[in-house]
Amino acid sequence: MTNLTNETAWVKVSEFVKDKFGKNLKYRSIKLISDNAVAVNRDSFYSVGEDLIIPLKLKNYDLGDVIVSRGSFLDDKQKTEVMDLVKLLVEPKVYSLQLKQTEENLQNSKANTLSIVNSNSVRSINRFEKFNKLTISQIIFLKSHTELTCNKVALKIHEMSERNLFVHLKDIISTLSSKEDFKTLTDATIYINDIESLSKTTLNLLQDYLELNYASGPLILIGSSLSLEALQQRDWPTDLKKDLMGFYFDIDRVPLSQQTSEEILELLFFQMDTVIS
Repeated sequence: MTNLTNETAWVKVSEFVKDKFGKNLKYRSIKLISDNAVAVNRDSFYSVGEDLIIPLKLKNYDLGDVIVSRGSFLDDKQKTEVMDLVKLLVEPKVYSLQLKQTEENLQNSKANTLSIVNSNSVRSINRFEKFNKLTISQIIFLKSHTELTCNKVALKIHEMSERNLFVHLKDIISTLSSKEDFKTLTDATIYINDIESLSKTTLNLLQDYLELNYASGPLILIGSSLSLEALQQRDWPTDLKKDLMGFYFDIDRVPLSQQTSEEILELLFFQMDTVIS
């Protein structure tokens, strides 16, 4: 597998953890502990000696561990903050690198299946694995006068897309400095609960990423109370406004009981027959 430590996602997380907590990160694809080790939460993190261990697991595949040197001395809030960053940025990147490596192995061996190899087992996965449900656009504008309504619909669309992570842009914007950084969030839904609160720099960064038309990137959901007319009048990049108006959903025009209806949302935003085998 390509050296993870050279990847932008790893570098950013490592530098952040080092600067804020004074801790170093290491990645090990082979487990360093036995199965009977005491864990606080085996799906989140646990300690072995002075080190904090964050298991990486995505789509039921074990991807190794991130080790925070002397991380056991952090308090629970700090541990959770480090874990959230690792799960958000590093875990999807490791999964992506594993898929890339196994596809290269397939091409070399002319095999019919791909294998992810870890310390426990060899698992075969479909070469062309996709999200079970693909949206017809990578960006969807959700309009409602009530922020809670936008939140509910955004969470429902995320659930239907079967993506692994749901994050608010404001919580991760400090880690995104280029359009390429967005591409690392391949299995994430990024939610912007109020687009008018974004800085001009962030709006331009968002537009730069959308221009890539990167099909396997994150799903971006935007909440706002802006009407189409008000949206057109905003002093934003023209192409960005076109993207926002392209998939504009006025939630308030739908009866309350049907606003989070899977049938309606699937018809509006999801492709048909998106599973490729």
